[in-house]
Amino acid sequence: MKRLHAVSLILILGIVLGACGTAENQDNTSSQEETNQQESEPANGEKSTESSEGNQSSGESKDMNLASEVDHVIKSVNQLNSSLEDSANDVKTINGHGKTLEENWDSIEKQVEEQFPDQYKKIEESLYPLIGEAKQEDPKIDKMKEWAQTTVDSLNELKQKIKNQ
Repeated sequence: MKRLHAVSLILILGIVLGACGTAENQDNTSSQEETNQQESEPANGEKSTESSEGNQSSGESKDMNLASEVDHVIKSVNQLNSSLEDSANDVKTINGHGKTLEENWDSIEKQVEEQFPDQYKKIEESLYPLIGEAKQEDPKIDKMKEWAQTTVDSLNELKQKIKNQ
């Protein structure tokens, strides 16, 4: 009976001490976060001009990022077009390049639609049929080549608009 009480006491102490350690770690973590926030804010509480400059460069960075993503989509279209030229009979390769193109476009589609709605419509007129045909078991190669060229032209126009913004 004494052993049972001793074991119970040890277990209870272990649980209590374990819980104390966890609360202490949480307090340290939150105080470190507060310290980091205070260090990043100016002492007088005013917003600095650095933060507004950071917002400007952030906007430029977004545009540069979108431009590089558009380049990535152009590269995907060119790879698909190249596979149409080099291995028109290799449907698996065409299907794979079509899937990659679709994924690359999907990553920026919403942003392009919001920022450049007219250009978005122009791109989708040739891009979606190209992607759809690339998924087919018997793709129409000649049509795909036309759509690929039109899509690249539209994407290059978009890239120019992004750079001119």
